[in-house]
Amino acid sequence: MKTRSYFHLCVTSFVLMCAAALTTKGFFFTEHTRLLLSDTGIVPIMYADPVALVIPIVLGISALTACFGITTLLPVVAAFCIHIALLGLALYQGLHIDCGCYLPGSLQSEVYSTLLPQFLVLLLILCVSAALYYFNNLANHRLIAPSV
Repeated sequence: MKTRSYFHLCVTSFVLMCAAALTTKGFFFTEHTRLLLSDTGIVPIMYADPVALVIPIVLGISALTACFGITTLLPVVAAFCIHIALLGLALYQGLHIDCGCYLPGSLQSEVYSTLLPQFLVLLLILCVSAALYYFNNLANHRLIAPSV
């Protein structure tokens, strides 16, 4: 990916590093994504494990192809949108509210206690990556008015 300045390189690297971190978290903690998928009811429980594994693979492949300049940042933005939609649905359903029914140290309390901060951080990263995509691809194609 071509960068225009050091700031642009820094922001691009930040977005790709966040995608790599989220991919790594998705590989090592697939049970967190599986729990969110099954509790929100997006997919049936029998498909929660494969979908929880496919989501970080898609993000990792899109980040690698953007890093090597094969594609734009649009697949990375789309993969971030998938994560944001999953976390947003869980927040909308009220899974982050501490009702006292989860044991401390259990998987449910670990996942749902960090739901709101993860959503806010990923929303910020989504905004930065969408702005970076706009700056890279759409801002260059301005119409030039002919001077007569």
